Amino acid sequence: MAQNGLTPVSIRRHGHRFWKRFTSFDFARNMVDCPVVEAEILQAAATFPIIFRKSEYGYYPMAVLSMQPDPPTPFVSAQGNWLATYVPSALRCAPFRPQLIKPDGDGSDELLVDETSGLITDNPDDEVFFDKSGQLSPELKKVAAFFRALKESMRYTTHLCRVLADMGLFSPLTSFQGVEVPCGHYGVKQNTLEKIPRAHLSLLTSNGGLRLIHAHQISLTHCIWLAHAHTRAHRVTDGSLTQKTTGVSGFLDALVAAQQKEEAMDRCRQEGLHAFQ
Repeated sequence: MAQNGLTPVSIRRHGHRFWKRFTSFDFARNMVDCPVVEAEILQAAATFPIIFRKSEYGYYPMAVLSMQPDPPTPFVSAQGNWLATYVPSALRCAPFRPQLIKPDGDGSDELLVDETSGLITDNPDDEVFFDKSGQLSPELKKVAAFFRALKESMRYTTHLCRVLADMGLFSPLTSFQGVEVPCGHYGVKQNTLEKIPRAHLSLLTSNGGLRLIHAHQISLTHCIWLAHAHTRAHRVTDGSLTQKTTGVSGFLDALVAAQQKEEAMDRCRQEGLHAFQ
C-alpha cells in the first residue's frame, strides 16, 4: 500500500479490473485537506485556508476542506456537488491521485488509485486499466499525462517549501483568531518573516516563495467562515442531511456573492483611478 491507503496501479493487481469516471465529489466528503501546488496557489488561497503539513517528504501546502476531523466538508453537497468556486488539481481525476514528491525532488511516475472509492469495478462495461499489450489504456494515459504535468509543479512546490524550512520559517499553527486549526499543521508567522535577512527576502521575492507565504497568510481568514459553516451545520438538528447541507450551501453562496461584489467594486475603483491618470 502507498501513502494514505492509496495503491500503485499495476498490471498484476489491476490488469483484470476496471474503473469508472467519478460523477460526484462524494469521495471528498470526509477529506480534511488536500495538497495544492504553487501554480494554483492564488486560486486555492482565494477559496480555502492554506496551511502546511509536515511528513516524511518535508513540508507541503494543503487546502483545508474541514476544520474538524469528524464532520463532512461543507464544500460537498448531499447530492455530491462541489460547492466551492475552485477545484484543487489533486481532486480532478478521482479515483486516481499523484505520487507525492520525495525530499530529493525524485518520485516515480506511477499512478495511485483509491480502491475504497467505489469506482474500481469488475464490470467490463467500465474503463480498462491496461490494454491487451499490457500498456496503460488510452484514457488512463491521459490521466497519467495530467499527473506528469502536475508533478512538475509539485516538484517546484516541494523545492520552495524546502527553502522556507531551511530559513526556519515554519512553526506549529494551532489556531487563527480564536479558531482552532486541525492539529499537526504549520504556518509562517509575519514576525518571523520580518526577521529574516534581506538576502533571504530577495530570494523569496524572486523564486515565488514570498507569494506562497502571503497566499497562505491571507487565506487563513477562511478559517473563520469555514468554522462558521460547521457551526451552522451542527445547529440544524431537525430535518435531513440535505437540509443541513443546503443551509451551509446558502452560507457559502452568500460568501461567493459577497466576494464577487467586492471584486466588482475593486474593478470599478481601479477604472476610476485610471480615468484620472
